[in-house]
Amino acid sequence: MFDDYVWLGVWDNLPQPAPLANTHFDVYRTATGIPEHTAQMSHAGIFPWFVEPGVKLAFFRPLGSALFGLDHLLYNRIAVAYHVHSLLWYVGLVALVAVLFRRILPTGIAGLALLLFAVNGSHGAAVGWLSYRVLLVSMLFGVLGFYLHMEWRERQRKGALAGSLIAFALGLASAETTLIMIPYVLAYEGFAGPGKPSERLKALLPFSALMAAFLTLYKVLGYGAAHQDTHLDLAGAPVQWFLAMFERVPAAIAGLTLSAPNDYILDPSYVPTFQLLGAAGLVFFSLLLWGVWPQVEPAERKTLKWLLVGSFASTWLGSSPLAGARTLIVPSLGVAVALAIIIRTAWKNRALKPRAGAVLVGALAMVVIHIAGAPYVWWQTATLYSQVDALFKRVHDRYSEALDLKELPNQRIVVLNAPNGTVGIYGSVQWWSTGMPLPKNWWVLSYKAGEQHVTRTGPNSLELSLPKGQHYLNILEERIYRGKNWPVKLGQEFDVGGMKARIEEADAEGPTRISFTFDVPLEDPSLKLVQWQNRKVVPWVPPALGGAPSVVNALNITE
Repeated sequence: MFDDYVWLGVWDNLPQPAPLANTHFDVYRTATGIPEHTAQMSHAGIFPWFVEPGVKLAFFRPLGSALFGLDHLLYNRIAVAYHVHSLLWYVGLVALVAVLFRRILPTGIAGLALLLFAVNGSHGAAVGWLSYRVLLVSMLFGVLGFYLHMEWRERQRKGALAGSLIAFALGLASAETTLIMIPYVLAYEGFAGPGKPSERLKALLPFSALMAAFLTLYKVLGYGAAHQDTHLDLAGAPVQWFLAMFERVPAAIAGLTLSAPNDYILDPSYVPTFQLLGAAGLVFFSLLLWGVWPQVEPAERKTLKWLLVGSFASTWLGSSPLAGARTLIVPSLGVAVALAIIIRTAWKNRALKPRAGAVLVGALAMVVIHIAGAPYVWWQTATLYSQVDALFKRVHDRYSEALDLKELPNQRIVVLNAPNGTVGIYGSVQWWSTGMPLPKNWWVLSYKAGEQHVTRTGPNSLELSLPKGQHYLNILEERIYRGKNWPVKLGQEFDVGGMKARIEEADAEGPTRISFTFDVPLEDPSLKLVQWQNRKVVPWVPPALGGAPSVVNALNITE
């Protein structure tokens, strides 16, 4: 689903509607930030007409890309095999976490912490979505690198330093998740590393040099994110990053402590709720930790300190991408240990007074939330992914019914509306990835699903407008291509070659009326005008010039 369609099409070597930045071993380079490339993509309709020319979404993941190539070579499009492959990486990650926990914790706590990590409901997002497999691969190598770093520091094992750096390098070649492991390494050296402070700083030099070299290479090769609101760059846009963290980090803390679905903040109306949930979860977690702290063994306290510092700091780094359950996988490493110590200590000292009873009740609540409730979260995630897959199969079928495959190569598809933003973005991408004939262009005029008014304003022009109080270019899927810091202006024009869009009415919250002018009359056979209506794609017949506005409404596609 979604980004999976891109690498499937790339590895199938399908004819491209425009020169894609995605290549076989670089499938996560989508938007380059180069205006000329952006213009080509918007002309074809891969990017929307309103895209910001400097938009960038490009991630260095050659090993992750190569693993998709291996899948494609071995299994072609047998989806089950791809998912088994992802599950094997998760099993490997859990096994390495077991080795790490056994090294730093007593056996009982290590086992409970491993259980909490393995069943963590938020991990289902990374396991179930194929494009997220790279997170598992990257974290696996990150955990291996961290373990070998400890072996080098504490036991001076021959070759451990080299092995650690190689593992970290493989993790960085898989995804940026290894970067989110940095706080754990720093916290370990700060709180538990052997030797004097100067020796600890010296021990960080090889690791720091590798990370600095990677980040330099990352920028030199043009990777990163810019001019959009989903993936944020701390170095490139620090103010935007810090402001966003006040929305994203509380939601992440709510997910880590209360297993709350932090994906909900993709809808801005849920942000205040999750800020409160994050605060409540942090207070609840802190009170439980305070309640058991006097009974925690000194060695466990020392371990817990650096793990929690690493977990908290990694929560901030992990919140740089689009908010979602997958961003919790690295912070959950330290939280799993903390929860295990809380649960074990609360149970072990349940006869103590006065606060032991309240702490035990709280610890049992954590057992219910994080262990008993975990299978439901995994099932819910799998169900959601199945529903999305089924939705896009229906979308493909609806386009297949509406379009003439023989005429399509000579036509330009104009979709007036979309049932939701993801269909607006990926409907044409999925069509391409299945090897269907391509039109000359595939333009989606609006990602809005609800009621819109369409007015013919000339032989070759029309306008879209929204009911009072509603605005265009303000939903998440639109801000993937143009962040709120790059708003459109009244009177601004966008020429994608064959179609021009102009902002006719707008206020501080965004456009409310937009005109579209084509290079041929609306009745020209080279234009195929369609709309989403009653869960189907149907022709949109242009009214006579001067006629009453028509109404398009794409709601209820998912029913």
